[in-house]
Amino acid sequence: MRIIRLVTVCIFLFSTILLQAQKGQQPFSPSDMATDSDGKFIAVAGKTANTVLVIRLKDGKVVKTINTDLSPTGVIFKNEALWISKTDSKGYLQKVNLRNNEIINVKVGHGACSPIVHPTKDIIYVANQYSNDISVVDINQLKETSRIKVLRQPMAQTISPDGKYLFVANLLPETRADIDTVASAVSIIDTETAEKIKDIRLANGSNALRDIQVSPDGRYVFISHNLGRFQVPTTQLVQGWMNTSAISVIDARALTYVATVILDQPEQGAAGSWGIDINSKELVVAHSGTHDYSRISYQAFIDKLMSHPNKHQLTYDLNFIQDVRNRYPVKGNGPRSVVMTEKQLFVANYFSDNIEIIDLDKSNNANEVIALNKGYQPDDIRLGEMIFNDASHCFQGWQSCNGCHPNDARTDGLNWDLLNDGIGNPKNCKSLLISHHTPPSMITGIRPNAEVAVRAGFKHIQFAEVTEDDARKVNAYLKSLKAVPSPFLNDDGELSAKALKGKAVFEKANCSFCHHGAYYSDLKRHEMGQQGEFDHQNTWDTPTLVEIWRTAPYLHDGRSATLKDVFITEKHGLKFHKLSEEEINQLVEYLNSL
Repeated sequence: MRIIRLVTVCIFLFSTILLQAQKGQQPFSPSDMATDSDGKFIAVAGKTANTVLVIRLKDGKVVKTINTDLSPTGVIFKNEALWISKTDSKGYLQKVNLRNNEIINVKVGHGACSPIVHPTKDIIYVANQYSNDISVVDINQLKETSRIKVLRQPMAQTISPDGKYLFVANLLPETRADIDTVASAVSIIDTETAEKIKDIRLANGSNALRDIQVSPDGRYVFISHNLGRFQVPTTQLVQGWMNTSAISVIDARALTYVATVILDQPEQGAAGSWGIDINSKELVVAHSGTHDYSRISYQAFIDKLMSHPNKHQLTYDLNFIQDVRNRYPVKGNGPRSVVMTEKQLFVANYFSDNIEIIDLDKSNNANEVIALNKGYQPDDIRLGEMIFNDASHCFQGWQSCNGCHPNDARTDGLNWDLLNDGIGNPKNCKSLLISHHTPPSMITGIRPNAEVAVRAGFKHIQFAEVTEDDARKVNAYLKSLKAVPSPFLNDDGELSAKALKGKAVFEKANCSFCHHGAYYSDLKRHEMGQQGEFDHQNTWDTPTLVEIWRTAPYLHDGRSATLKDVFITEKHGLKFHKLSEEEINQLVEYLNSL
């Protein structure tokens, strides 16, 4: 449970408190919430508004508006201060003194998010999504004291009640994609030594790890995530054939994997499982793609799970959880962050810019809605983003476009056997960044441009017809995507000395023959001599190198886990050039800086 206690808030059934704190022409996008220890206030991070609101719960009034200058990704109260993780090209932990409004910034890692307080020490841990590590911040000295390396894109973390272990959910798999088992993992950190002691890989196909929480008794850790069935051709959606939503369970004392349980129903998906929280009675999971949430009876679920004789079979069991879970719709669009006490549940709807307060003791699940952005009218870009993440545009709600392109339309790190170029030849999932500027689309170039690919995706992947207006809006959203500055750049946002040498190697090896221009692509297909056993052809579209640092694994079938593998093992593009190990390291540094 994220909060210690919360006083009872009087709720008028289905009443709405309209706040005018964030008017204007931009969305608010509530991405994280936290309540103070007395339960009088709730802080809400507006990811796209660069604003954090502190709301008094007894009357729903905004008592403090904090401009963060960078995108706020997480909030937490500690020592009469509000601590905000924020990031753009750099990451910071911002302290806001709630008494005198003094603001102090502590530099942490790139992609700072999910701050969490040690229960007995004056330490805050910050997950750095893009530098792939955890910052340890001494909040008395107001400085980062160490960094702990984890795996790929840590986006959420939780800590055991005794403070002994930190559990970190890594968004994506960190392996090649052409092997039998591909899955994201949870990293475990010993807080006393500030060292990672273990990585626990989840069930095969686990990716897009969104949230992680430890039970109040410290017995179990729960992770919400997507479960991709990447080993079968994408011929249907029924019964979770392609993508399912899940929670995984880890034994927090033995530090072992227990099981993965499906959240979908046999004929109704629960796409986009996101925020998760636990109290002594219930486990709650938000389903951002189907605009509802699950309330799971905690002890009944644990008893049923621990007595199950074949836990590995649960990754395919769509009925296991049904008798201990209820699903409830939200009064908004895109529920992501959730915070729960013993009496109340707070749900932040990312796209409708509101927060719902739910009385957990009311059988009718009465809601109070706090509107965060009165008067805002979404433009086509925002509407396109909503459609991209909305599983109601898919047959039975099994997935949205986000299902294979999580984290702002990038990659899930898996290979998929799509049917647009035949069956039996899986290809690695591509990032959609600048896809509209680099035709043709798909790694085989089978679609002439991204506009065609978007429409084909709805028809052949989501098994639904998309209106021309909706397709146009999705295109507008994808065209608006901006590259995230690389964590390999120096503090001034420039190439390092090593990367500059790598740029010279890039020219020496004639990489620019195919990879040139603003997008590092000649927009052509080439024969690379790397045809796999199941490939139907040997010509591949030249991919962009922009943001290549976050698009692993590499090559058309994901056979290379790292860029070093691309050059050392596969010798990609080096048929006529022999590079030393030092030159390859320099080249990799340069590419990772793009």
